[in-house]
Amino acid sequence: MLFKLLKKHFGDELNNIVWLVLLYLIQGIPIGLSFGTIPFLLHKHATYTQIGIFTISTYPYSLKLLWSPIVDSYFVQSFGRRKSWIVPIQILAGIVFISISFFIEDLIEHAETKIIYITIVFFLLIFLMATQDIAADAWALTILSKPYLHYASTCQTIGLNTGYFLSYTIFLTLSSPTFANKFLRSTQSDDGIITLPGYLKFWGILFILLSIYLALFKDEESSTVTRHLILGNRNKDDNSNNKNINDHFIETKSMKSQSPSSSSPSLLSSPVKKQNKKNKQHISIDKKDITKENGNNNSNDNNNNNNNNNNNNNNNYNNNNDENNNNNEKIDNESYDNGKKSIVQETYGMDIDESDLTPKQVYYLLWKIITLPHIKTLSILFIISKIVFQPNESALNLKLFEKGLKKENIASFSLIQFPSIIIFSIISSKWVKNKPLTIWSNAYLVGVFFILINMCSVLYFPNLEGGEVSWSHFFFLLMISLLSNFSHNLMSVSQGSFFLKISDKSIGGTYVTLLNTIANFAGTYPKLFILMLIDKLTTSECIVNVSNSHNYSSSTSSSSFISSSNNLTNQQQQQIIIHDNITKELCIKQKGEYKINRDGYYLVATGAIIYGVFIYFVLKRYLIPIERLKL
Repeated sequence: MLFKLLKKHFGDELNNIVWLVLLYLIQGIPIGLSFGTIPFLLHKHATYTQIGIFTISTYPYSLKLLWSPIVDSYFVQSFGRRKSWIVPIQILAGIVFISISFFIEDLIEHAETKIIYITIVFFLLIFLMATQDIAADAWALTILSKPYLHYASTCQTIGLNTGYFLSYTIFLTLSSPTFANKFLRSTQSDDGIITLPGYLKFWGILFILLSIYLALFKDEESSTVTRHLILGNRNKDDNSNNKNINDHFIETKSMKSQSPSSSSPSLLSSPVKKQNKKNKQHISIDKKDITKENGNNNSNDNNNNNNNNNNNNNNNYNNNNDENNNNNEKIDNESYDNGKKSIVQETYGMDIDESDLTPKQVYYLLWKIITLPHIKTLSILFIISKIVFQPNESALNLKLFEKGLKKENIASFSLIQFPSIIIFSIISSKWVKNKPLTIWSNAYLVGVFFILINMCSVLYFPNLEGGEVSWSHFFFLLMISLLSNFSHNLMSVSQGSFFLKISDKSIGGTYVTLLNTIANFAGTYPKLFILMLIDKLTTSECIVNVSNSHNYSSSTSSSSFISSSNNLTNQQQQQIIIHDNITKELCIKQKGEYKINRDGYYLVATGAIIYGVFIYFVLKRYLIPIERLKL
């Protein structure tokens, strides 16, 4: 029934939509593991500093713009521009998944000594998925025909979040023995329904099979050719009397009408266009393409219904014929915001389109954008301001887990937040239209307030003593999480609106992606330093009964053993072991009593709140005025 309904709505385009969703779902699988699941599994065996080191594995997804021009420019023509990258990358990711499934549990159990190996493996996986995302984003704009092009972002949202939830929420839930014994089993067991090695093997095999099918049976060009024919026929109907327009220009127009929103500078290049670059100059008026032959100022009137005698010398392809368009220089001035040249035109000349730029030229343009005064100010403010939220984003869930909240309960927050955030995004998009940076700054202050609320939720978390959290307290934590995420979502919508507003349309996709890269990296790089700082400021002690812990010294050789004669009655049976980086799980494993003397999380969160309030006034002085500039 559902298939028939979708087939009726999308027709032959349904196959392409399903493929896009699958490509983005494949991305979501390792992303959900690296951003969500693995830090929870590491928390049992690693310190906050070591978890911070692991967060380096997520960096490639924030820095993919650095190699996106290469992905867009180098490919095997006979195999397909996007398939040349997607197929081998997914096969390699599948091989990595299958390979690490045989020793991932051993790596995690010995994370204190093997955290570097874990980080390298997942850094590679995220790098592969970031590269696949570059190619998939560009393919999304060519695989769908024009009437269905707006579904590309929907495919990305559905696929990416589905993969993320499978690897985070669903995996943590089904791998939990508590959940399985309570809801899915009649016989008690110490294991969950699924294991991490089995999960990795399953997706590794599926990655490879889907990639082979994609390579053999999915034609990359079929949908694109269809769309070109549709647009070409439409142009022929509208311009049947214009014999100066040739077929290759119609194809070029159909490609230019889809401006890429991904990090790649172009989708398809036209060899015919490049061969005739010396003879033709391409300009744009009100999104209409014009081809101007050098020395040819006399052409046929484009309107088949109205022949105006006073327009014999004008080459006009607009629907409305203007009586005063006798001067080509006037046309040039009106084409580019009343004479203001784009950054591409200023750098390389008017006859160079974004689709013709080489990787070297794109990198040079990126450098020119970064050095613009307002972009430098924006970048610095993002980098110094977003560090405030890291106590929440990096350590909050780990602290709640440490307090006794089940990992499946924490993972369920994301499942409930997802539809709420989508609805809120639609609503908030109307608020940020006129003053995006003002809204961003005010939402920033609200986010700082929720750092305080979240810190209090950890401080006053009830002592569960191995029991379950009450529904009322779970609902309270959920509402705090939702409201906190709403403020961050409002910031995201605001900055996205401003990025679109200031982006140079001549290199729009690359321009916006550069700004998003700066914003994303500003929220990613501080994780390592915040977790290290929390670890450094935390002191704990573990009281171990020596008779019950024969192998303790071998597992915690860096710990200092101190006589406990001043604190314990039985001095020959026990020792106090003070270690700044010892975890609660390691202490319990040695049958010890764990106690935190000073929790660095509260110190860092308090410092973040004070710093955040100060930065808010800095934003009011330096960030908000940028939105009033005429850019």
